[in-house]
Amino acid sequence: MTNYKPNPETIHQVEGDPIAVRMHTLPNGLKLFMSVNKEAPRVYTEIAVRVGSKHDPADTTGLAHYFEHMMFKGTDQLGTQDWAKEKPLLDQISALFEVHRKEQDPEKKKELYAEIDRLSGEAAHFAAANEYDKLVSAIGAKDTNAYTWVEQTVYVNDIPSNELKRWFELESERFRRPILRLFHTELETVFEEYNISQDRDFRKTMKAMQEILTPTHPYGTQTTLGRGEDLKNPSQINIYRFFDQYYVPNNMAIVLCGDFDTDEAILLAGQYFGKYESKQVPVFTFEAQPELSARVQRDVYGNEAPWMEIAWRFPGAKTEAAQLLPLLSGLLYNQQAGLFDLNLVQQQKVLECYAYPQVYEDFSALVLHAKPREGQSLEQVEQLLLEQVRLLQEGKFEDWLPEAVIKDMKLSEYSEFEKNKGRASALTGAYILGLDWDQVVNRWDRLTSVSKPELMTLIKEMLPLDKYGVVYKHTGPDPNVMKVEKPPITPITVNRTDGSDYANRFLEQESNDIAPQFADLKKSIRKTKLSPGVYAHVVQDPGSKIFRLHLTFEMGTNSDQILSLATHFLPYLGTSRYTAAEMQQAFYRLGLHFQPVARKITSI
Repeated sequence: MTNYKPNPETIHQVEGDPIAVRMHTLPNGLKLFMSVNKEAPRVYTEIAVRVGSKHDPADTTGLAHYFEHMMFKGTDQLGTQDWAKEKPLLDQISALFEVHRKEQDPEKKKELYAEIDRLSGEAAHFAAANEYDKLVSAIGAKDTNAYTWVEQTVYVNDIPSNELKRWFELESERFRRPILRLFHTELETVFEEYNISQDRDFRKTMKAMQEILTPTHPYGTQTTLGRGEDLKNPSQINIYRFFDQYYVPNNMAIVLCGDFDTDEAILLAGQYFGKYESKQVPVFTFEAQPELSARVQRDVYGNEAPWMEIAWRFPGAKTEAAQLLPLLSGLLYNQQAGLFDLNLVQQQKVLECYAYPQVYEDFSALVLHAKPREGQSLEQVEQLLLEQVRLLQEGKFEDWLPEAVIKDMKLSEYSEFEKNKGRASALTGAYILGLDWDQVVNRWDRLTSVSKPELMTLIKEMLPLDKYGVVYKHTGPDPNVMKVEKPPITPITVNRTDGSDYANRFLEQESNDIAPQFADLKKSIRKTKLSPGVYAHVVQDPGSKIFRLHLTFEMGTNSDQILSLATHFLPYLGTSRYTAAEMQQAFYRLGLHFQPVARKITSI
């Protein structure tokens, strides 16, 4: 589609959208989400694929995450110095991995892996190591990364505005047909990541809770990093089948946020990604999960200090109950005026506690987390949290609190929307969950229309005090830790200087320079004298919906080392007219955040 011409009627926007997203779908199903932000001459890019660990084959768990690593290794053009000589060796390696996977004799498996190791060393001589990273760095990219989670794999770059064309070209080549080169050495990295995760107590807690809430769904039966036994027996055939099934244009979205021309971006998307053919994506099916008929507890162990979590299962992201989850969470915890904040944190009844929504496509959850004070049992902490939920059920919270929570949610969103990354994250999140962007933009109308009686009915229905999951995280040795023993891998020798023919052609291309824009501080900053020695400096940002007031004093931690501690103590202090709790509630009700900060500043 070198001359792609989109139908203007296929380019959509949502009325009232604060970040004015333009949306377009190519004929092959690839979605394009674009939000212009002229703050800096850069574009934050995300390529999102609607596939994650829940789609891993049951006998090859961890595949989605491992394949994400391999997407940085190049293609038959990118990352190779001699594909004709490299390909036969990679084919032999792939075939040996299948034999190795089926072999049951441990000694024969070692022999097979030794041959894989030998062939990998030979094949490495023809690889142009880290070539994708070199090329993306050559166009000025930063924050180059990727991540895999339950339902998504996302590839990230932050590029200069004048490099959009070369970025499209490079990414279209990268996604065309990845090659699994340097496979077993990357597997060593995944082994290490898996082994490190075995010592991460939060992962153990999350896994245990999902096993309670969704015991027969992949959320509860497999993790993103996979099982150790599966990682030791990879299948390149399964990986390529996975790519062919899910890495198709009608299962992908390109998200662009920053300083660029959206019409040009649509043409480039059509030129470089329009040639890919859509395919039928496997339909993900799941069975209804058993209802919890009682309190269900799991105990996990690890080196960190103890904590506990309580959770209730909610339906999937598209349901009204799931969309109300952030509001329910905010009633309990919002760092200022939630029931947890007022009754537990500010009164120092626990060391720490908070609530958060966990929203996935198929099932969601409300999670409560708390750490005990010294001498306090996890059972006591659990009862303190449940008492706050009981207060919610009984409607014992201020009538203005739901509206204030929504106002605070808006403030948080507007703050994130000031950054390209925040915009991209919101757009990618909506796409992955299957939510139309207009649902996201207009959700405030529904949230503000929910009455207090409606909320109480939902709370009583979804948060029963005798039917929930609870995980106690104890401090102590974990008998269930199963680390993967790494096979013997010979260090490979790779060419880190020479590049592929593709790379040489790519680097020969030139991009237009970015014209500098210079700020006129005298025009953009208005200075007003309020009283002797006190001045107001006012800057109007037409692109922001947030008002910020900074009170700056000519002193800092260089003047007084205790100042930093004192500023952190301020939120716990009241005034002659208001208690600390009343101050926090008053700020929160107005949608204000009070954030004292002490820095090493001695003059302004």
